[in-house]
This record gives sequence, structure tokens and C-alpha cells, in this order.
Amino acid sequence: MQTSPAVDVAYTTPIYSQTEAARIVQAPATSFTRWAQGHRFKQRTKGEWGSSPALLTGVRPGRGVTVPFTALAEGFIIESFRRAGLPMARIRPAVDVLREEIGLENALLSERLMTDGAEILYRNGEGDLVVVRNHQGVFNEVVSEFLKSITYRDGFVSIIHLPAFETVDVVVDPHRNSGQPTVDRIGVGVEDILSRVRAGEPLAEVGEDFGLDARELRSLIIQAA
Repeated sequence: MQTSPAVDVAYTTPIYSQTEAARIVQAPATSFTRWAQGHRFKQRTKGEWGSSPALLTGVRPGRGVTVPFTALAEGFIIESFRRAGLPMARIRPAVDVLREEIGLENALLSERLMTDGAEILYRNGEGDLVVVRNHQGVFNEVVSEFLKSITYRDGFVSIIHLPAFETVDVVVDPHRNSGQPTVDRIGVGVEDILSRVRAGEPLAEVGEDFGLDARELRSLIIQAA
């Protein structure tokens, strides 16, 4: 059985607020908060209050900086599921199945999600839990289109390549720029580049100083808008 990715404290030490983490993975802030903290809801049929546990692991209670890279990565994967068409009503039991079958609380971070995770979620077609929409390979599409944006190390997520930046490789790596989105090729934080644009410096000068062509710089500006 794999061990938890808790050996490197850079991955498990909080470095983001929940709002900041939601912005990085491009998830609604209210949704990310529910994933991080769980939430209460009124059951329509019974008229009673129910609750959903937190989906993300390692988020500390309170305000401010509470989210480690591991939880941000889990949020990125859950948002990827959502964008592929899987509703939260199926994502939550899917996470439970993955944790049970893979044997890890951090199952969403495991490289096994890339290899046999889809089969784990798809094989329950005999009256058991089916989490793939319309019994089709939607989850397989998630694996190919979203999870390929992840770099693994020692079997767990180590770097996220943000797919929204189509023409420039922007990564989130807790060992670089305190986990802030970074242009991989030059090692400079996206915010450091954009701060000069916001200050009114000519785009040509900013691009030249950082070695970015016009298309790459435009991609950074559009995604930050």
C-alpha cells in the first residue's frame, strides 16, 4: 500500500487561503469552501438537516492561510471532474470509493488515479455504485484531458500544470514561489509579471524583460482578468 504524501512538509503546510486556492484552480469560491469544510443542508424529503463531510484533506479550521498544496490539488481534481460533467452527487461517492479501494485518505492525489482509478469507478455496473455519467467513459475523458496536467513524484501529485493558460506553461509547485502560479520556463511568478502590466509598463518591454512573446503575455493577462 502507498504511504501518505506527508513526508515533505512543503506539500502539507498551509500556504493558501480558501479564496486564493479556489481562484488558482478556477473553482467557485463557495464550492471550494464546501469541499474544504463540509456543509449542512436541509433534506427535502424528510425536512431534516443533513450534512456532507469535507472532501479535501488537511485544511485547517479558521480563516486566513488554511489550505496546503495537497488540498489545493484535490480541489483541482474535483473541479476537473465537475467540468467533465460529473455532478457533485456522484463525485462525493466516487471519492469514497477511491479512498476505500486505493486504501488512502489522499486517494485523489495518488498516481493510481491515472492508471486504475477509472476502472475502479466504472466496474460497479451490476447494481452497485456507478459514478460515470450514462455509463459512458466520461471519467476516462477526465483522465486524458485533465489529469494529464499533473506531474507525479513518488506516486503522488507534485506539480499542477494549469490548463487555462493555453499558450504558456504555468505551474503550481509548493517548492517554487511559495506555491503561487509560476511560468515554468522562466521560473517567475505570474503575479510578478502582471504587476508590471498593471503599473502601466508597455507590454513589449514586459515581454522582452521576461522572455515572453506577445501570445504568451496575452494568455497571462486574459486569465488574470
